Amino acid sequence: MTGLQLAMLSGAALTAGLVLLVAGLVPAPTHLKDAIGRLQPSPLTDQTTTVTQSDTESRVGRWAERVLPPVVWGTPPDKDLALLGRTRAGFYGSKIISATLGLLLVPVIGTATMLIGLPIPVAIPVIGSVGLAVVLWFLPNNELKDQARKAREDFSYALGAFVEMVALERLAGATVPQALVRAADTGDSWVFQRLAAVLRRTQYTGQNPWDALAQMGHELELPDLVDLADIMRLGGTDGTRVYDSLRARAAAMRNATLNAQISRANAASERIAVPVAGLVLILALTLVTPAILRMIA
Repeated sequence: MTGLQLAMLSGAALTAGLVLLVAGLVPAPTHLKDAIGRLQPSPLTDQTTTVTQSDTESRVGRWAERVLPPVVWGTPPDKDLALLGRTRAGFYGSKIISATLGLLLVPVIGTATMLIGLPIPVAIPVIGSVGLAVVLWFLPNNELKDQARKAREDFSYALGAFVEMVALERLAGATVPQALVRAADTGDSWVFQRLAAVLRRTQYTGQNPWDALAQMGHELELPDLVDLADIMRLGGTDGTRVYDSLRARAAAMRNATLNAQISRANAASERIAVPVAGLVLILALTLVTPAILRMIA
């Protein structure tokens, strides 16, 4: 393939990518499902746990969700998205934009190398662009899992303090609903804000607060919150004193958090041992090699 043909192929790929991006920016008609979803109370999160998603990602995601078949997306990570306060459209848009950038990057580099007089076979840009697009397509999935894992760890850590506050409120004579609401109002982190939002909503809907917490725990994959809801259900329905159970649960959560941190520290120490050993070996070879060369000479 000549250089002119390679340039035409790269230009066609770049033009196709630009057309896709412009099509995604065109305002789409509002769907009834999206309009109703905006009326629902949005989860309260802070900037440390929520990944900012632009309007461009949401528009591209809504367009791609309508055009592409569902088999392309696979199983949507709805629980992770709900935990981080993101929408499915924004997540799909990030995948489309990442894959498009990967598809266009290699042809642009190939064209630049051709212009400076270093022609390369056409198979290399084609295979490279497709491979990079596939890698960047799955990159948002890995980022989402990592952010959701960190958010769940933060939630469990803050929930331990919340359980302690609930136990103190119960010891002071507050009822189960009062203890939960007052404990949630004592903190200003994103965990306490989400708990307070769920508990305040029960005051208007008539739902039992422990049922709302259990539902939240199942929806966001938070087993510690489900266990707390079970403990509070016993105190709210049977009148059982739950102070000792709450303190024991808080102690167990602290121990689990401490063990997880120790495991991560040990894993980090093991990972750093390999490069340190390599540096020591290189230093030893640097010191010993001149003496060995003099002995041989």
